[in-house]
This record gives sequence, structure tokens and C-alpha cells, in this order.
Amino acid sequence: MFNVLLVDDEPIVKIALRTMIAWDDLGFPICGTASDGIEALALVEKLKPDIIITDLKMPNMDGLQFIKELNKFKYHGKIIVASNFGDYELVREALLLGAVDYMLKISIKTEDLIAQLHKTASLLQEQQHTLQEQEARDQFMQSNLKSVKNSVLKEYFTDTSFDLHHFLHNKPIVLNLTDTPIYLFYITFELDISAEQDEKTDISIAFIENMILDLVEAGNDIEVFQVEATGIIALISEQQLNKHQIKPMDFINKISKLIKMYISIEPTIVYSHETIGYVEARDTYWACKDALHINFYDHHPVICVDEIKFKEDTMHTNYVDYSISMIKHWQQYDKESIIDNLEAFIQECRHNNIHPDVVKTFIFKCLDYLPLYENKIRIDDPEQYEYRKKGLLYCKNIELFTVNAIQTFQCLSLRTDMSDTPVFKKEVLDVINYIESHYQDKITLEMISSYTNFSENYLCRMFKEQVGTSLFSYINNLRMIKAAELIIQGRIYIKEVSSLVGISDQFYFNRLFKKHFGMSPTEYKAQQLQIY
Repeated sequence: MFNVLLVDDEPIVKIALRTMIAWDDLGFPICGTASDGIEALALVEKLKPDIIITDLKMPNMDGLQFIKELNKFKYHGKIIVASNFGDYELVREALLLGAVDYMLKISIKTEDLIAQLHKTASLLQEQQHTLQEQEARDQFMQSNLKSVKNSVLKEYFTDTSFDLHHFLHNKPIVLNLTDTPIYLFYITFELDISAEQDEKTDISIAFIENMILDLVEAGNDIEVFQVEATGIIALISEQQLNKHQIKPMDFINKISKLIKMYISIEPTIVYSHETIGYVEARDTYWACKDALHINFYDHHPVICVDEIKFKEDTMHTNYVDYSISMIKHWQQYDKESIIDNLEAFIQECRHNNIHPDVVKTFIFKCLDYLPLYENKIRIDDPEQYEYRKKGLLYCKNIELFTVNAIQTFQCLSLRTDMSDTPVFKKEVLDVINYIESHYQDKITLEMISSYTNFSENYLCRMFKEQVGTSLFSYINNLRMIKAAELIIQGRIYIKEVSSLVGISDQFYFNRLFKKHFGMSPTEYKAQQLQIY
């Protein structure tokens, strides 16, 4: 269906055209008529006809001026001009202005008018198809550019070595917030991947972006992109929020309510005070990621990054000293008292706002160290012990962490009667004795195999099963303990200490020592001097 507008100052012409064919039946309903160009312009704006049949000679505004006005308004329909004999110059000019064809009023026939309409309809269909293709291409290009831009921003924010401006050089991607005061909102979700909630775990970035756009009605003053599977960044200019009289907390409350209403998931939102451009925003994002750790202690649905300050050191000097004190306490009292002390230590970390990663690493290293300190401590179930110990690093809250730490500790037992059956098999004890006697030398697996008369593969497997750690991890841990003893005894040069425990490469020694004690040999030495 294509709507037609008839424009002619002679009523008889309009009546003749109306009665010449069955316009509606042919798919060309007449939507209106006008007597001059001025009247017709008003109807074009109101009725938006697809085809206009207009006379050229009319009062007030003739056909040519009418076509010129239509061109100014970027009229997308088709124009057919009706003329009389002798109007050839006017017709020629009309065609140059964009009219698709003309017809002589005096000689027009029914079949010719129908053919003309069908021909014009074909032109309209072709034009619409071309416009649709162009719109589809434009939408695809726009969508593709947006997708590329979001990918670039994600890469930039998650990789601190990524050079954003170098990457965008000569690319048709525009960054609108480079030097703009902005607020960063980091929206993240804790998804429960269970059978009942599988359908709710797919977070639609586009859906949340549309929610945000509805709130602030922004165009170039906002960036929304996904940084993780469950993490979204929204950068909104300060000017845009002020324009809509929205404060950061107002925005957070509204977007949280919308997300809970439509997605049925409660988000955690970490936000910053005003920051400038993408460079500062990236630093703020990492600060937001770190501030999110506060939920390890207590759940906060809204977190201001500037209000979170963690301490990076526990109350104890190092995990070795703490582990030794635990063992001595265990020997003096009982296992339950150690568990009580462990719970008290974790709660003390909570009270002092120690960074959760520091707490996790500290307890992990203690549990790693305890079985190595002396052979009175046995791992009852090495596989379960290793599994639980590693799981500590991934606990998301302090309650779960405390339970797992206690369960891991429960895998240890203290032998009080050394006359009982030995903790280890004789071949394992032979290996341990050999290591104790030769840790100062360069020990190889071949040497130990030759000493015990067992194959290398059997030795490695059997040692791991019995002791709970690999053969060379045990050797390195023993060397680090001996190195710490030498440092405490007052050995001046670290190079000398390294050599005395069988490691000729001082740099390698430094790496092992820091991995084991959480500090360099020099730092450990300085700390011990302060203690003693």
C-alpha cells in the first residue's frame, strides 16, 4: 500500500483523477488533496504520503517551488508532475529537481495512469530496500564498532600494560571521557550456579546498559562495558549526573532496585568519588576490585572505594614463628586449645581489618610448614589435607574460611609417644636421615636412589604419599629452615648462608627464602635483630 496525495488548483482535474481508477483496490489509496504548494506542504508533514501527483502551474506556490521545498525537508517519497502542452521547460526543470516522471493532463489514459503508479511503486520498493540495507549496514557497523570499543576498554582496564591510545590510532573509535570528570561504578554479581538457578545466571550487559541509559539518558557521556563474566563497569560523567540531579548514591540505589526487580539478583556495587578520564579510572577499577575484599568479613552491597583501608601485615612477625608457637602450645596443652587460638587469630585479623589475602596466605603457609617442623606431627590423610589447604585460598567469607582452616588442621595429629610405631616407613626415614646429613651438598635424585637402593620413581611416589610433599620441596623447605637458624645465629653474609645450606646461586636462594618465609633473607635478618 502506497498513499497518494493529489495537488492541483483545478477541482475538475482532482475529481477526474479520483474517478479514473479504483485507487484503493489497486493499493494506492488517496490520503488527501491540496489546491496549491503551501496547502500541500502542510498535508505532507501530517499525512506523509508515499507518492505526490502535482500540477506545475498553481497560485500561491507553484509545482516547482513545491518540489524545491520538499527537497529541503528531505522528502523520501516519489513525485509525478502533471502538465499541459507547452510546459516542456517546466517539466524538464521538475525532472532535474527530482520528479520521477510526468503525464499530460489532456491525454492521460486509465491504463497509462495505472502503469505509471506501478512503475513508481517499483521505484519506491527499490528505494525502501536500499534504505533498509543501508540502515542494516549502519546498524551493523555501529554495533560492531561498539562491540570493538567495549572489547578494547575491557582489555585496557584488565591489562595494566595495554596502551589504549596507541591501539586506537587511526581507528574509527571515539573515546569521549578522556579528560572528563567521571564517576566509576563497578557492578558485580555473586551467581549461584545451581540447577534451580541456571536460567538466571546469564547477565545481559545490554539489558543493564539500557537500564542505566534510562536513568541518565546519556549518549557520549557514558561508557558501559563488561570486564568479567560477572562484572560490569559504568563510567558516567559528573556533568551528566548533575544535569539529571542524580547523586552517585541515588544512581546506585535506583540501578540496584532495577536489577533486583528484573533480573532477581542482588548486585554488589563498588564506586569511587570523582576521577578524571580513563587512566585514573583504570587505577580506580583495580582499587574497587581490592575494596571488594571487605565482603570477606561482612557483606556490603554498596562499597565506597575511598572508605576501605586494609592493613597488609598480621600481628605476628612471620608464619614460621607463629607455627612454632602453635606446636609448642599443642605439646603443652591440647589440640582444642590450638583450634581456639586459630579462631581467635582469624577474628583478630577481622577486628584489625587485615587484608583477606594476607590472612589466607599466612594460614596457608602455617599449615604448609607445620608438618615439616618436626616428625612428631603427622598428616593423617595427605590428599585430603592438600585439598583442604589449597581450598583456603578460595574461601569467599570468613565463616567458611574458619571452618576450612579448622578442618585442615584436624588432618594433623601429634605423636606424644615416640616408642609407638614409627610415623614413616623405614625407607622414608632413611631418605629423611640422608637429607638431614647432606642438605649442605648438591643432592640429586640419583644419589638418594643409590643410597636407598630404590628406583627413582618409587622413591618420589612413596615419599609424597608418606610425607605429603614432594621430595625436593622437602629438601628446599629443610634448607630454608636451616638458613633461618643460621641467620638467627648471626651469620653476617647471606651469600655465606646460601652456600652453607647447599645452594650456590644466591639469587635462587633469595627467591626460595622469600617464597618460604614471605620476606627476603635481609628483611628476615633485620626483623630478627629487632626481636632479639
